[in-house]
Amino acid sequence: MAQDGFDALSEEMFKRYLEINPENGTAFGLHEPYDHHLPHGGLKRIEDTMRLMEDWSRKAHEIAESSELSTEQRISLRLLDQTIALQRFVIDDYPFLKMWPDGLELIGNLMFMMFSRDYAPLEERIKAVTSRLKVLPRHLEQFRTRFEGTRMVKLWVEMSIETCEQLPGFLAFIVASSKDKVSDNVYEDLIGAVAVAEKAANEQLGWLKANLGTADGAFSMGKENLTRLLELRGIPYTPEELLDLAEGYLREFKEERRRVASRIAPGKAIEEVAKIVQSNAPKVFEEALEATKKEIQTAKVFLVENNICTVDPDAKLEVVETPDFLTPVLPFAALYSPSKFDKEQVGQYVVTRPKNPANLAVNLNYATIINTAVHEAYPGHFHQGVQTNKKHWMLQLTAAEAPIAGIETIEGWALYCEQMMFDHGYKATDEGAFEMLNAAIWRACRIVADVKLAQGTATVDEMVEWMTKETGWARDAMLVEVKRYSRTPSYALSYLVGRHLITEFRKEVERKAGGDFEESEFHDLVASYGCLPFNLMREAVLDHLGLQAEG
Repeated sequence: MAQDGFDALSEEMFKRYLEINPENGTAFGLHEPYDHHLPHGGLKRIEDTMRLMEDWSRKAHEIAESSELSTEQRISLRLLDQTIALQRFVIDDYPFLKMWPDGLELIGNLMFMMFSRDYAPLEERIKAVTSRLKVLPRHLEQFRTRFEGTRMVKLWVEMSIETCEQLPGFLAFIVASSKDKVSDNVYEDLIGAVAVAEKAANEQLGWLKANLGTADGAFSMGKENLTRLLELRGIPYTPEELLDLAEGYLREFKEERRRVASRIAPGKAIEEVAKIVQSNAPKVFEEALEATKKEIQTAKVFLVENNICTVDPDAKLEVVETPDFLTPVLPFAALYSPSKFDKEQVGQYVVTRPKNPANLAVNLNYATIINTAVHEAYPGHFHQGVQTNKKHWMLQLTAAEAPIAGIETIEGWALYCEQMMFDHGYKATDEGAFEMLNAAIWRACRIVADVKLAQGTATVDEMVEWMTKETGWARDAMLVEVKRYSRTPSYALSYLVGRHLITEFRKEVERKAGGDFEESEFHDLVASYGCLPFNLMREAVLDHLGLQAEG
């Protein structure tokens, strides 16, 4: 049967894909033998992967021509083609893979994943960490060849230097945490590997600093490339339409916040109301972590009791402080979802300690903690990640190879959940609404900053100042945010655009289904197809429900 042939081809190609990209074996939860290896650091890995994926697509289309595929097979083939197109874009049209000079970002994320997830005895995980650290010099040497003859971006070099300076501290943490918990020979081997890695990191740091003075390249891709990128992602808006959408939402959110603020403290300015809301906050960071843990469980129970969606009772979520090496790119909080093939679905919810303790009440007051827990945990990212892992691995392929694709579904879902839970009455206080609207204003600002930075019509400094003014949040946090936008064009706009698309999609399904509409079924389907780009997720959900698309 053609369907069996399609699956057999996918399994064969996936194995070959992981041989080229062993880091994604770790990400998928397939640890042996991949945890012991790093990919080629230069363009060879990229070229080899593209040849494989293009061959994969060609053979899959030949199979599809002989017989009808299942819905998920058909969508996975379209996803494969979309992934190839996006990778071609970042190789040929906007050569990001030859522009972003942070060669240690990959190893840092892998170390965090391998050390923090209890998928195997610590001794076995440390052996794998050690193996990867030993080959880091080779990986970085290959990585540097990507940039021969290129003009580096000064801001990105500075960001990469910061990562280099943070990594030794994280490696020291791994060493300290392994002492007396692994055998002596494994521990000594780790010590030696860390020394090798630190030397390699110092060489990388020297290379970056040597290039800092001549780094005068531009990161902006321009309007034409941004328009093309949006098309490749299946985002149904032009840059101009996105700016109009953002400005409309900004007006709407600010007006609603004004009404909420007048209920909290009549006659007070927004800044004064913000201080009132922020005054109800933990005294120290550790209390904020504990409050986050409690909110996660409270939200989980609420989902079940109100039949909002189907919750996996065995999934577990750990709340931890953001490691130092990740703080340059994560000013607030983030979710590390469990891997597809993990036997136990365990995720990590990281919360960033504010650099300035005075900002604790701004970033981690109780109203914000509630809203962020909904976004990151239940029914947001963690719940969605667990449900997505129940689907075939091919539906996650883009997340591994072209992570910008599908982010409107992932981040859009989490933002949709904030409003949806509030509408259901979950912690639906004026204080909660005030902070939710503040966050929504921030997401609308992201669209503006993302589009303008990508088009080259605004500078980083201009967007930092504008976002600080518009959100009222700390400038240092906005600086981290905007710097991140500069290296992830069209990512930051995906939050509110994704919420908008999912909200409109729900209205479409409700119109089509009429009295047969079931909210919990809609939520389960959207969550389970959570790694797909919105256009493919929409197609899968409509097909499952037996509904025809509008338009």
